[in-house]
Amino acid sequence: MKIIPILLISFSFMAVFGQGDPKVSSTYCENTADIYFTKLTDLGNFNGVVLLKKGDDIVLKKAYNMQSDISSTLFVDENSQFDLRSIAKLFAKLSVIQLEAEDQLSKEDKLSRFLPDFPNANKISINHLINNTSGLPRSFEDSEKPYIELNPDEVIALASKSNLEFEPGEQELYSNVGFQLLYFIIGKVTDASFEAYIYQHFFKPLGMSNSGSNFYDGKDRKHQYAYGHFDKNDEIVCECTYPEDEMKMGNLFSTAEDLDKLLSSLDNTIYQDLIHEGIIAHAGGTRGKRAYVERNYNKDYTMIFLSNYDQIPFEQIIIDTRLILEEKEVVMPEAVNRKSIELSAKILKKYQGTYDLVDAGHILLDIKFENDSLYVYQKGKNNGVIVPETKTVFFSDPTKKESIEFVENEKGTFDMLIDFQGVQWRGANVTSENR
Repeated sequence: MKIIPILLISFSFMAVFGQGDPKVSSTYCENTADIYFTKLTDLGNFNGVVLLKKGDDIVLKKAYNMQSDISSTLFVDENSQFDLRSIAKLFAKLSVIQLEAEDQLSKEDKLSRFLPDFPNANKISINHLINNTSGLPRSFEDSEKPYIELNPDEVIALASKSNLEFEPGEQELYSNVGFQLLYFIIGKVTDASFEAYIYQHFFKPLGMSNSGSNFYDGKDRKHQYAYGHFDKNDEIVCECTYPEDEMKMGNLFSTAEDLDKLLSSLDNTIYQDLIHEGIIAHAGGTRGKRAYVERNYNKDYTMIFLSNYDQIPFEQIIIDTRLILEEKEVVMPEAVNRKSIELSAKILKKYQGTYDLVDAGHILLDIKFENDSLYVYQKGKNNGVIVPETKTVFFSDPTKKESIEFVENEKGTFDMLIDFQGVQWRGANVTSENR
């Protein structure tokens, strides 16, 4: 079964820290981070650009390439422009704070102020959209036209067909639908477009001259674009055109250097509502593309990594890079060789069922016991066998850390934790609901 991998990292790297010497400290971070990302790249698990800062000092700014051929579509350098994906949502949150300070809107405003005919407009607030508590689903309904051909008004019309998954404010569910509404509202409030507002209030004043929109304002500034890449049949394939399921609104690109200008500009008083545990951070990704930005105010560091290849251990990179910037011991990436064990049919059969990956857009996976083994099915297609490493942890490829772990829930059945796209997702057991 093909699951996006996370590396198993199996030995540690230690260093002697300087006694309060910032130059030694900076050198440690640079050397350790460079070794870490070089190892990751050599293993075929990173391709992109990394920018790290301690205070105002850049300690690492470097491109890492799995292929040395500069003519390859995969090849990037420090000035490459990457898709930001959901980091556009950070720009939307920053915009709302600015517009609220100017009395142009309030986070407590209901959708009815801007979209009076939208279903449940009197229930859903701007704050609900920002915090993913609107009840709107992660993904859009099917459209008669490809998403990429929809104009903003058509996007709103499509969003209006979405049913609420829960009452606004009662739960949290990541919603791309909700943020498309927010992009539209920012444009409506400012009598322009979301992209034009971002240019006038962020890109232009901050000197982010290599940033823009893939489809609207700023597409003329795109000159060194890093197209996304993904694995297909054991080959790395370029997504060198925009797929039909792209949305134009909020589709931004930038460089590591430009994103550093943004993070450096964010006053922790003005934007305190976006700071959690001393950090402003946001992640983004889709097929072939990954992006992450973080500014830690308490520990005074900045982390940015952008990748045009999606088979990277996303969450592990964040954890490990924080350790490096905090001058702590970090475990370095290394090749994996996992071993399977034997389990009885009685144990294996307990894990049969249908699992709903709610936060991943309700992807449904069926686990079936066949030929004395467990198989994973999606939409009726057999995605392959998984073998046990422990009584509850299974894998498909012994050279990858991607896993499915079965955890007992309060009902006495099992939910699953699955590594997918470098992130761990929970799959709720909904077997009884499908009988």
